[in-house]
Amino acid sequence: MQRSRLSRRSVMELFSWTSTAALLGCSVGGGDTGGGRKVVVLGAGVAGLAAAYELQKRGFEVTVLEARDRVGGRVWTVREGFEDGQFAEIGAVRIGSTHVNVLAYAKEFDLELIEFPSGEPLYFIDGQRFMYKEGEAWPLMGLSADELMTDLGTLSSRYVYDYIDEFGDPSQGEFPDGIVEKYDDVVWTDYLKMRGASDEFLKIYASTQGSEVFTIGTLAWMMAEAIDYDWEFTYAIKGGNDRLPIAMAEAVGMDNVLLRHKVVKLETRETSATVTAEVDGAEVTFEADFVVCTLPFPVLAKVVVEPRFAEDKMETIQNAFLMNAGRGYIQTNTRFWKEEGIGGRQIAQTNSPVERYWDLSELQEGDSQKGMIVSYTMDKNADAYCGLSQADREEYTMVHTEAFFPQIREERVAFFHYCWREDEFALGAWTDTLPGRWWTFAVARRIEGRVHFAGEHTSAWAGWIEGGLESGKRVAREIAEAVGTDAE
Repeated sequence: MQRSRLSRRSVMELFSWTSTAALLGCSVGGGDTGGGRKVVVLGAGVAGLAAAYELQKRGFEVTVLEARDRVGGRVWTVREGFEDGQFAEIGAVRIGSTHVNVLAYAKEFDLELIEFPSGEPLYFIDGQRFMYKEGEAWPLMGLSADELMTDLGTLSSRYVYDYIDEFGDPSQGEFPDGIVEKYDDVVWTDYLKMRGASDEFLKIYASTQGSEVFTIGTLAWMMAEAIDYDWEFTYAIKGGNDRLPIAMAEAVGMDNVLLRHKVVKLETRETSATVTAEVDGAEVTFEADFVVCTLPFPVLAKVVVEPRFAEDKMETIQNAFLMNAGRGYIQTNTRFWKEEGIGGRQIAQTNSPVERYWDLSELQEGDSQKGMIVSYTMDKNADAYCGLSQADREEYTMVHTEAFFPQIREERVAFFHYCWREDEFALGAWTDTLPGRWWTFAVARRIEGRVHFAGEHTSAWAGWIEGGLESGKRVAREIAEAVGTDAE
């Protein structure tokens, strides 16, 4: 949930009138400051590509190693298998109006943004199907007297935003004195209960935010709330979000982005490093002055590191928690939900096993009136979904969906499913800092000799494209500073 302060005019002024260089933190220019020093980047997701792009601007010689046969990592747009040229976003879907790096890179690469339309969702809580109207009572038993007649935005302010100043500006992962000790061990939903939320309200809240809220730590969630407090508008890239990493890879030069190169070993020395990768059954090595590692930590844990990083770094890598997420996309013959006045990005907010339904229909190009919706499961719901055979996942999705969309079977045109924990090059969808683990946030981004770390897991914007870009820029600055030649 994001509370808004910016007006439409102020957002568009930010995007239209602020120079790309300013939004990107003076990353353009740079000149030949790298002196031809070699940097090997592990991973061609948006973090790795941002690091490579910014380092090249500073005159470094960059090679990017990517295990997949595509760039983008967890920014992945699927276009095959759907009718009328429609597509599905299997990874990152949203871009916030507070995500200045995404906005600036989109402008730099001439990528058009589309705003998600507004609208009213359908609720399906404990088997009860309803639409909520402000000023009316919630049709749920168990809400407190204060909650019963109060809209969700006001309740969110009461339980979350009224206390946000206590957490300061945690954009660098730092909180005011005493905050970590006070809240590090607290699960986010327990924090909400401390503020007066009822268990029944938590069902509504989770139906809008996802079941992740029952697992993530308070500090991680409140950090996300604080840094995106001014979020007002939600965008996607026209034609698919993968157009951004594709454009960045082309800017870096596809000769410098080596696909199907799986990193298996990282050796560091005082002034250099060697990276070994497997490609076509053989091993190849790359020498570097610096290494940028953007591999998700569960993937990095499988790489041989010699000598080992510091023990707290190794513990952080080996025990990082990536949230599981399942996606079940259904292309529909019509946008039938509109007949009931249902609309917006989230068209169904439920506490059923299929959780939320998001609508990507308005993002599609062309004049087809087919729909494109996705069941977006997290955590234990995603585990249950992913625990099924691939053949059974569609039926599972249909059975649970027809409880609130009874016409879904007759509307089905195509189905696509994916489980991020099954992805061998990600092993999860995004990083959550669990209760009692806040100390790992600073350790995750800490430099280890010649190795610098980027990726959403090292950024306050964990789980977002913005986190990848922000962290990639950060390591480019770190390396430039390490050689004493930062153009900034």
